[in-house]
Amino acid sequence: MRVLAGAVALVLAFVGQGVANAAQPETPDVTPAPKANFQAASKNVELRAAIPDTAGAISINFIEYRHRDVAFVSGTWGLKTYDVTRPDQPKLLDHLTKKDIALPGDDPEQRFWENEDVTVDPVRKLVFLARERNAFGRQPGGERPTGVYIISAENPANLELLSFASMGTGHITTCVNDCQYLWTTGYDGTPSTDPDTYRRSGKVFVTDIRDPRNPKTSPTYVDLNRNQGETHMTHDVQVDSEGVAWVTGTGGTRGYWTRGWHRDPLTGKHRKATPTDPVAYAGGAAPKLDMPTSFSHNALRPTGRTLKDGPRPTRENPAGSLLLHTEEAYGSPTCKDQGRFVISSLQGSTDGESWRATPDKPFTLKTVGIWSPDDQEGTIPGPDAFCSAHYFDLKNRIVAYSWYEQGTRFLDISDPAKPIQIAYWRPDGAVSWAPYFHRDRVYVADYARGVEIVKLTKGAYDAQETHTNVQLTTSAVTESIHSTEGPRKRLPLAPDPQYGIACPMLVGRGCGDGSACC
Repeated sequence: MRVLAGAVALVLAFVGQGVANAAQPETPDVTPAPKANFQAASKNVELRAAIPDTAGAISINFIEYRHRDVAFVSGTWGLKTYDVTRPDQPKLLDHLTKKDIALPGDDPEQRFWENEDVTVDPVRKLVFLARERNAFGRQPGGERPTGVYIISAENPANLELLSFASMGTGHITTCVNDCQYLWTTGYDGTPSTDPDTYRRSGKVFVTDIRDPRNPKTSPTYVDLNRNQGETHMTHDVQVDSEGVAWVTGTGGTRGYWTRGWHRDPLTGKHRKATPTDPVAYAGGAAPKLDMPTSFSHNALRPTGRTLKDGPRPTRENPAGSLLLHTEEAYGSPTCKDQGRFVISSLQGSTDGESWRATPDKPFTLKTVGIWSPDDQEGTIPGPDAFCSAHYFDLKNRIVAYSWYEQGTRFLDISDPAKPIQIAYWRPDGAVSWAPYFHRDRVYVADYARGVEIVKLTKGAYDAQETHTNVQLTTSAVTESIHSTEGPRKRLPLAPDPQYGIACPMLVGRGCGDGSACC
């Protein structure tokens, strides 16, 4: 990898002193081999490979080059690239290390945080890493830089740091308008004494990256007053195939047009949408009964070319009218009452209802379907499980879904009112963070175990074809390697200082001698 002089100069201008440290490419053994004790509670899922030295993996994305497929894996150790042309034999190409992206004042021995959903530009071959305020062990009371690293992956075996865009948050960044702009979300650092994490302040920061070496963040913010007329925290952005950017956070999920001419429901006039002045489209919060915290972690709307991946359209739920979103919450350790997968109807939300809502006159979407691992086959029972819906992906009406200690679940959502589990993968000691479909494999970013590559078996597709839920069992799952003679030991998870338990951190991982470093 290379850290370019221009990028170093930009970092110097931001921090005011020192230089970023560069490191030589690491060349560890990259031959994926099954680990010892790889037993797992699973059904209709086959483990194909595990990528070594990826514990602390947070997110994954892919770019297809002319002769090869490349996976970009973001984690507490920086950014790694892998040739996954032969998916069961991934090969390490490069590693942009913590030293490579450390700013003056950082401790490269501490973990990088957090870039929860790595974004790529497949055309210009760019990768974007969002940096949180507690990255590299930065503590409250001192300088805590946030923003986005812009990295060239023109040669994925030689990553080049082009620039660092400083801004008031750095949790997750997402491309809009064909990666000409970034929308970056998360807690914006506004001082707050409110003990409720979900009430933290946030907004969308907009950055012009048409010149990736010279990013320019706008002073204009997007998605204010998102929670029934009050400003609360943003979390993620996903852009659907029709170009609508869906912003999640406290107060639910709201979609915006970021280009083209559209009727603005708030004024009744047609106008041009831009990344800094988008036009409201639809969305809102799920009812409190279905999403008690009103914290929508991430969302997808199957539409256009991705319509085939979502529920089957019907007269009641026509094409493009369904929103799939996650409540990340931990009030229920089995996900019975909180932290569930919710399918909502967008009908009745396209006239600015969410934007006009107030605490006295709230607006909510109609719930179509709900699913959670509670009382499902493969689920760890009892009050000590760490359970919440997190990231998910869609393909051919199947949802691959991460549920932390409850592993990765595969749901048939052909009927949105009745999602059913057709397969699951819950390995021992899992902290399943995010699954990604790529070709005929699913790449799971497991924070504790590293990246695992799995494949659905014929049994999963048979279950989908017959709409058959995998058999519910009431006894312990024999495939698990948890001890049956004593209570299961919980993973050493600690709350993130900015996002609370909504973004848990493993104590002692990547920060030396058992310290929480969070």
